[in-house]
Amino acid sequence: MLVRRQTIIGPLCLETIGSTLVRLYLPTEAPHAPLPTPGGAAAAYFEQIDEYLLGRRRHFDIPVLLPPHITRTGKLILQRIAAIPYGCTATYGSLGPARVVGHICATNPLPLIIPCHRVVPAHHAPGQYRGGTELKCSLLHLEATMCH
Repeated sequence: MLVRRQTIIGPLCLETIGSTLVRLYLPTEAPHAPLPTPGGAAAAYFEQIDEYLLGRRRHFDIPVLLPPHITRTGKLILQRIAAIPYGCTATYGSLGPARVVGHICATNPLPLIIPCHRVVPAHHAPGQYRGGTELKCSLLHLEATMCH
């Protein structure tokens, strides 16, 4: 099921199978979809995302399923990304071969939930983000501000 809702960073779209999240679309890519059913799983997931975006949540409690086409290496890198602590960053090269990590970040089906915005180039500038550099900087700033 595909649902869409406006957030403080723009429209986000969630795709679920039952109560399991399989994809999160950022504002730059969110397709048109209906609003989530009040009281449903997607509405609860949007609530957690809103809490995160307002600096009131550091971890998500959302069941997720990665697509079957993601390789073992891809899953391992996504696990490494998921382990980056809130308010911290890691370089592409520290998580694996930098180009491979960059590709995994660019195709991450669950941005925000698997926080690829926390992955930065070796020179520690924000770097690219499929949601846009401005959004990446905003998320990093939010986490850095809320971390202290």
